[in-house]
Amino acid sequence: MRRAASQPLLIHFQETEYDGEEQDQELRIKGKSLRDVDSIAKQVTCITIHKREPKKPSDEFLSCEKYGAWRQEQRTGAARLKKQLKARWAIQKLIDEQLNRFNAHYNRALGPTKMTDVAQFLMPKWVPAHELAALFWLGDWRPSTILELLRSLAHSLWDPVGVERALSQLINDIRIEEAVIDEEMTEIQSNCVLHLPFGPVKNDQNGPPLARVMSECKKIHRVIVKAQNLRMKALELAVKKVLSETDAAEFLVALVGIQDAIHEFSVKYRTRKGPVCVNFP
Repeated sequence: MRRAASQPLLIHFQETEYDGEEQDQELRIKGKSLRDVDSIAKQVTCITIHKREPKKPSDEFLSCEKYGAWRQEQRTGAARLKKQLKARWAIQKLIDEQLNRFNAHYNRALGPTKMTDVAQFLMPKWVPAHELAALFWLGDWRPSTILELLRSLAHSLWDPVGVERALSQLINDIRIEEAVIDEEMTEIQSNCVLHLPFGPVKNDQNGPPLARVMSECKKIHRVIVKAQNLRMKALELAVKKVLSETDAAEFLVALVGIQDAIHEFSVKYRTRKGPVCVNFP
C-alpha cells in the first residue's frame, strides 16, 4: 500500500519539475528578447538627426555673385573665340585672294591670242635669260619646281611628316602630267617643220602658208594652256589639300618672296658690272 501511495507523489514532483523547466525556458527567451531590445535602443540613441538650418540671405547673394562671374568668364571666352574665328576667316580670305592673283596671271593664255602672243608666253621679254633657263617651263615656273620648293620648307611646318607624305604623292602625280605635256610639245616641235611653208615638204593642200603657221601656233597655244592649268592645279592642291591654313599662308608668302629674289638676282646679273648681291626676305 505504501508503494501505491508514493507513485502519485512522484508523478506530482515530475510534473512540477517539468513546469519549472518550461518557466525557466520562457524566462530565458524573454531575457534574450529584452537584451536585443536594449542593444537596438543603444544603437538608436547613437543616431543624431540634424535639423536643416534655414539658408541665409548672404549665401544666396554669394551664389548669385559666383554665377555672374561664371557668366562673365563665358562671355570673355566666347569673345576670344569670335576674334580667332574672324582672324581665321581673314587669313582664308587673303589666301583665296592670293590664289586668284595666280589664277588671273595663268589665265592670260586662255583668251584670244595672236602668233606674237604665243611667242611671248613661251619666252616672256620681262624675264631675264638666266631665270628663264633655270626655272621656266612653257611660260612660267614648272609646277613640280613649286612643289619642290614647298618640300624644302616642310621641316618648318606644323606637321612635317604628314606634309612630306602627301607632297611626295602630289609631286609624283604632277610630274606624270608634266611628262605628258612635254611629249605633246615635243611632237609638235618635231612635226611642225614639215607643215611650214619653208619646210622640206611642199604640200599646198594644207592651205596658204600663213594658215599653216597659224595652225601650228594654235597647237602650241593649247599646250601652253595645259601647262598653265597644271601650274594652277599644283598650287591649289598644295594649298588646299596638303597644307593647313597657317602653313598655306606661310608658303604663299615664301613663294612670292623667293620668286622676287630670284628675279632680282637675274636682273642684276644681266646688268652687272661687278659682284651681284641680293638680300633674301
